[in-house]
Amino acid sequence: MGIIEDTSLLLTPSQGSYAMFLPPDMASVKLFRRELRKTLRDNQFNDNNIMQIELAADEALTNSIAANVCNDCDETIICRWRIVGSKFTLYVLDYGSGLRNDEPMQDNDPELLRTNNALCFTNFIENIRTYQNKRPKALPYNGTDQKHKNVGKGLKIINAMMDSVKVMFHGEGVVGEVPQGFKVMGSILALEYDRTKHL
Repeated sequence: MGIIEDTSLLLTPSQGSYAMFLPPDMASVKLFRRELRKTLRDNQFNDNNIMQIELAADEALTNSIAANVCNDCDETIICRWRIVGSKFTLYVLDYGSGLRNDEPMQDNDPELLRTNNALCFTNFIENIRTYQNKRPKALPYNGTDQKHKNVGKGLKIINAMMDSVKVMFHGEGVVGEVPQGFKVMGSILALEYDRTKHL
């Protein structure tokens, strides 16, 4: 991936509606933040509101970049937001497939679940460890890998800054909060903020 040009990648399909299609590169965060800040200012959000939204949005995009990198995926990340009056809604769509193992996870036998919860819990913990070990130690910045310390606090920060946070999964033309019945291709993080609640 080459150097990301420092030009506007912002699309405005209608009033109060914005979108950016960004490569999974940390240089995208700076470009996204600049355009997000401008649209928030244009819609009368104050500096404190903007700071809270920017922090949460930066974390959401960074998590999406890391998810793509973990899955060796260079698919574009889509950031789509709407501002209607005092309400801000952001969707960040990526192609990192979450808790994924190279080998498919075995279905738990219902009898095993009933008789040996400890073994099922051990399998679950092992899947979490496998996922944690796959987190990238470096993320691309203008096409060059840069050391990145992932402390795993992204969703906590996002939850603290926003009024509502929802994680959904997408794949095979389906979107759902619980990835059942379809192969997960990535996630959609939905963030909501109402400035009237933060006076």
